[in-house]
Amino acid sequence: MKIFLSMLFILFSFHSFSKADDIGDFEIEGMYVGETLLKYYDKEKIKSFYQNSSYYRDKAFAVIFVDRDSNMYDRIQVTLKPGDNKHIIFSLEGIIDFNKEINKCRKKRKKIIYDIENMFSDYERVDDDGYYEPDQTKNSFSNTTWFFLKSGGFISVECTEMGNEVRKERGWTDQLSIAITSEKLESFLRGNPY
Repeated sequence: MKIFLSMLFILFSFHSFSKADDIGDFEIEGMYVGETLLKYYDKEKIKSFYQNSSYYRDKAFAVIFVDRDSNMYDRIQVTLKPGDNKHIIFSLEGIIDFNKEINKCRKKRKKIIYDIENMFSDYERVDDDGYYEPDQTKNSFSNTTWFFLKSGGFISVECTEMGNEVRKERGWTDQLSIAITSEKLESFLRGNPY
């Protein structure tokens, strides 16, 4: 059974009404965590995505933006392991811009959280409001909810209000993101990823 996480406002479509408990049951724009990105792009195209990538500590994982037509997301990020010739997907993230409309972002986030809670039966929920770690100025803030699945991995829903410095210097904007993350990347992120 595959459960689709492709409609941002949690218009999830179900093949049945049973609850899901495995990260591999979800997709963003037809892509699944744990499968190869080669299913969607050739090696040359994947190589081109690395031109604008960002990396976690020691280049253990790379975050790339992929060209994917989407009616729901402004951007789609994929996390891969550099040097992996199979190009296995460790995380998928759909992002919607809410430039200077953080209250609209928070309202959508609340709806998504409600719907996700009704989809799962075996998870631990963690809520965290604080600094947005990638912004070293500490002037950006995020409201994040994680759903840690007992089977491994997590889904996160986050609204981020960007600080003025990163808006000007990097072009970052307020955003809503939904991420599906594998157990292996989760273990790495629990350390010191930056």
